[in-house]
Amino acid sequence: MKTTNLLISALAILFVFAGCTTINFKPQTNAVSVVVDLTDQFIAKPKPDEILSFLNSGKNIWDGRIFNLRYITNVSYNPMFEKKIEEQNELLGNRYDRPKKVKQYNDEVKEIIISSATKEDIGRDNSEVWFSIATELNQLSQSGADKKVLLVYSDLMENSKRMSFYANDTWNLLKSNPIEIKEYFDSLVKLGDLKGVMVYFIYQPKNTTDDENFRIASQLYKSMLEAKGATVHISANIN
Repeated sequence: MKTTNLLISALAILFVFAGCTTINFKPQTNAVSVVVDLTDQFIAKPKPDEILSFLNSGKNIWDGRIFNLRYITNVSYNPMFEKKIEEQNELLGNRYDRPKKVKQYNDEVKEIIISSATKEDIGRDNSEVWFSIATELNQLSQSGADKKVLLVYSDLMENSKRMSFYANDTWNLLKSNPIEIKEYFDSLVKLGDLKGVMVYFIYQPKNTTDDENFRIASQLYKSMLEAKGATVHISANIN
């Protein structure tokens, strides 16, 4: 009987400990994608500390982190930069080595962001805005991460050979009947389920005309993304 009681007590302690580890030691994965428009010299540039704050939002060194950076240029397909560090259970990890790995990871991400800020702008000849953003969103939504954030640094002025917001007829159509623009974008890249994805459109207008253009273009994007379940923020900066 005494042995049985000891066994029951040991099992009870084990279950309590297991419950605690589930609460305290379960890591998550934070995914942050950044889309930077290189077609306009006035675009706000991403800041390393702001982006790292999203990647390290849980303040848990055991969390996984996925960072992606994609450019908007005058062509559809551009180089992508990705940095990833897997989540790890604290009970199985090395508490002395993990902080060093996370710091190294953060330094490498910071280096990529700084490099993106020094890229030379290529002007307004063409801007494949929708294709770049929608492609990155679909990839982000399928990442399996617990927290998903997309940061877009762009004026959102589509200027491809197929459609240009700088053409008067297209711009007037966008203001009067945006459903046609939405249908065209949807035929180009169809968005998947964006539930749980948080999107920030970041731009600092140069003047009142630029401000109005960005407001109209950003509302188009906002309505399309929210219809798929995303949460959308529009501002001149992240904070």
